[in-house]
Amino acid sequence: MILESDIRSVVEKKMHQIGGFLVDIKVSHTNDITVLIDLDEGVTFDHCTDVSKYIESYFDREKEDYSLKVCSPGIDRAFLVDQQYLKNVGRDVKVLLKNGKRTSGKIISYEDNLTLEKVSKKNVLEKVIINKEDIKETKLKIKFK
Repeated sequence: MILESDIRSVVEKKMHQIGGFLVDIKVSHTNDITVLIDLDEGVTFDHCTDVSKYIESYFDREKEDYSLKVCSPGIDRAFLVDQQYLKNVGRDVKVLLKNGKRTSGKIISYEDNLTLEKVSKKNVLEKVIINKEDIKETKLKIKFK
């Protein structure tokens, strides 16, 4: 079985080369490997193909039978790593807190805390500061025009 840590070290090297970042890796008990990658300018089919070929050059299918899928995390999935917050500064997100409360707004910054800008019920622009440890899930707010 291919170890997630071995894949991680290979993918992180490649992502550094192409200016992107690793979001997540999943390895099933049947060696089905899914690698989620992202870049600030977005992920293309060519990026996925390039990373896939790079990974395959390190792991011999004759020794280890595996399936490999490399893709972007998708716009509807929750953020998994800090880089996703940084990539999306200036964009609207929905945040679910660990206490069950929800909030939304535009990401202003993500350093020690997540800072959002939102319009209150009284139509006043306000800043909301959320401690990172209080966040259960953050997703992009998808707008259809």
